[in-house]
Amino acid sequence: MKLKSILSPAGEAGGWCRRRALPVALSLGVLLGAAGAVAADEAEKPGDQLPAITLKGGRFDPTELIVPANTAFKLLVTNSDTDAIEFESFELHRERVVKPGETITVFMPSLSPGTYKFFDDFHGSTPNGVIVAR
Repeated sequence: MKLKSILSPAGEAGGWCRRRALPVALSLGVLLGAAGAVAADEAEKPGDQLPAITLKGGRFDPTELIVPANTAFKLLVTNSDTDAIEFESFELHRERVVKPGETITVFMPSLSPGTYKFFDDFHGSTPNGVIVAR
């Protein structure tokens, strides 16, 4: 009973926990929101041009995309052909369908230096491309 009276000064069960849980949760939410805003600001600044790949005429352009190593980034993938494509990369663990005339954003992780193959899984005759992290 002494433990209950220490945790519940007003004598009600859970009083201490209920009175402090909301302020703690709100403070944590504000801190996490601020951290997310800082990370988003660092990841993309106004005027930055995002790396982009376009499929047109059954070919990726560029066939080799160079990106900074050890930095997460957003990749724009545009399908300028008349059929849907599937942008896929086993090494990057990415697989996205892109409708004709559509541009999608693919969130890419921080890549170690190296070469990462991508391809159109719907059309085996489309030449592969690579992302090179330097």
